Amino acid sequence: MAPNLGKKTPLYQLCQQSGARFTEFAGWSMPLQFTSILQEVKAVRNQAGLFDVSHMGQLLVTGAEATSFLNLMLTNNVAKARDGQVIYTILAASDGGAIDDLLVYRINNEEFLLVVNAANTQAVLAFLQAKTTGFKVEIRDYSSLFALLALQGPAAAAIIEPLFPEVLSLKPFRFLTVLWEKQELLISRTGYTGEDGFEIYTPPVLAEALWQTLSRIGAEAGLAPAGLGARDVLRQEAGLPLFGNELSRQLSPLQAGLEKFIDWEKPDFFGRAALLQEKNNPALPRRIGLITDRSAIPRPGTAVFWEQQQIGQITSGTFSPTLKQGIGMALVHPIPPPGTPLALAMRGQFYPAQCVALPFYGRKR
Repeated sequence: MAPNLGKKTPLYQLCQQSGARFTEFAGWSMPLQFTSILQEVKAVRNQAGLFDVSHMGQLLVTGAEATSFLNLMLTNNVAKARDGQVIYTILAASDGGAIDDLLVYRINNEEFLLVVNAANTQAVLAFLQAKTTGFKVEIRDYSSLFALLALQGPAAAAIIEPLFPEVLSLKPFRFLTVLWEKQELLISRTGYTGEDGFEIYTPPVLAEALWQTLSRIGAEAGLAPAGLGARDVLRQEAGLPLFGNELSRQLSPLQAGLEKFIDWEKPDFFGRAALLQEKNNPALPRRIGLITDRSAIPRPGTAVFWEQQQIGQITSGTFSPTLKQGIGMALVHPIPPPGTPLALAMRGQFYPAQCVALPFYGRKR
């Protein structure tokens, strides 16, 4: 029997019956792996993987001034989004540090669904609710109304087509609603693995049946259940930041290399003044990518050296099964150009590394 590691998602028992090993994550008991992390990464890169990510938070923002309110709160430009579009953005504090990075689903001009990191759900809710004074807007926590399945990999479209053929028309970062078992589901096409894929927001009561149905359809295509261990390796291969590692209250979106998700043309948004000051600071540490051989897998906290001077430290690192080498992201200053030889201080000695452009992996289109 799995230990009691936190809150359980609607798919907990089904994942347990499928042989999942669990870990505590953001107060939830989540599947870490079903078979092995290496096998699950390989499945997602070559066929498809099915993830339980029901721990994510969902906040519904409604009201006549929902657009203007969110545009003032978030770094990206919500007003430019179209109905049915998803945008990635950051909620910054007044000092420029990140409260969360999140996805905004624009249902219409007066209704938005925010998908936030599990550990930050209550913090984001409290922060936004405290800023609503004077705005015709309401914010509610809808997290308990959803289970969330992520179907990722090159075979994802073929697997989901028999069940929801209409979603194949979705372009990346778009969503639509469908009916299944007489209930409404929301399906988007974003992903956090570097592969094509779909996120299915379903009422919790349908979660097990949907998981089993997708598993049955995908069996011949090589669909495998996958856990948070594989998800973390996949997002690192894709060069994607993780809140708490590359982005935090102490690490701004500029340091994380997310400036393209900041709309400087907006007259104002929360944290703008501090971020603008950072933007003009030539000494600001920023995120880079680096590669190593198998003998020196980068780990968070590892010191990074350039020409015998420490320039920063690793924020995320792992062995990449896809590239068959060590990969890592680091926060450094000065910023070495791609191709620069670096060194990592590990186990009392230095190991060679090389600065590279992100992402490490890009899928074949």
